[in-house]
Amino acid sequence: MFIKNLSKAAGALALVGVVAPFLVQSVGAADEPTSALSGVAGVSDPSGSEVLDHAAQSAGGSGTASGTSYAGIGFESGDLILYQVPNFDFSMNNKIADDTYGLTTASTGGSRMAVIVDNRYTASGPESEKYNWTLSAQASSFNDVGGDQPLTSRDFSLLLNDAVGDKGTDAVVQPTTPASQNQKGKPKLVYNVGEPVSGDSVTINQGVNILTAAPAEVASVTKGARPGATGLNFSKKYSAEFVVAASGISVIVPGKQYNSDITWTLTASPLH
Repeated sequence: MFIKNLSKAAGALALVGVVAPFLVQSVGAADEPTSALSGVAGVSDPSGSEVLDHAAQSAGGSGTASGTSYAGIGFESGDLILYQVPNFDFSMNNKIADDTYGLTTASTGGSRMAVIVDNRYTASGPESEKYNWTLSAQASSFNDVGGDQPLTSRDFSLLLNDAVGDKGTDAVVQPTTPASQNQKGKPKLVYNVGEPVSGDSVTINQGVNILTAAPAEVASVTKGARPGATGLNFSKKYSAEFVVAASGISVIVPGKQYNSDITWTLTASPLH
């Protein structure tokens, strides 16, 4: 299984979106594909032609001829893909205070999402081998390019999905079936928010602080029944929150732009 850990800085809080194919060609360049027509009755050359030599004629001098050729295809299990991850921009226009700061408005189309694409085949496996995965995240300290004191976990927090806080539904990260924009042979684009997921096995943890010394679990699927793409929608203003403790006020330097890398880790369980 090929799983990527991703990290990159850009903007006020940065993370790079990852482009990966929605459908994956299972045969590598160095592998010789096996025939999907091998052993099929009537097939004389799986990668060639069938010789018919049937004349189209009748008593009247015209008629039809018919014959049979064959097509075959088979599939291997696909991949579990970390396709897309969100940037969190809290803006430069915040007044210093012991407070919680929300995100800027999501870009047009609602593309501020983490998207996991599960192309594995587990439908015929045992219950323990259904569509299981875990998504974790870890933010580094917020550093200023000028070398001033960084904003660390000692005085600051970066919370995700603080649904139990005082921001109400504006702090909720919602699982969605994202609108599919990616097709074979087409340019790879970001997924936008699609239909809400209801009655699904996606668990999104509440109030997760990812500005920590170890990765924090953001969401998981256990014994899921739905393959394909799953999106975690961060379009709400407080679905991610930057929190300043009282002790952090003296650390902040006005006018500075602080940036952090976020490493997202997608773990398959079981690995198959």
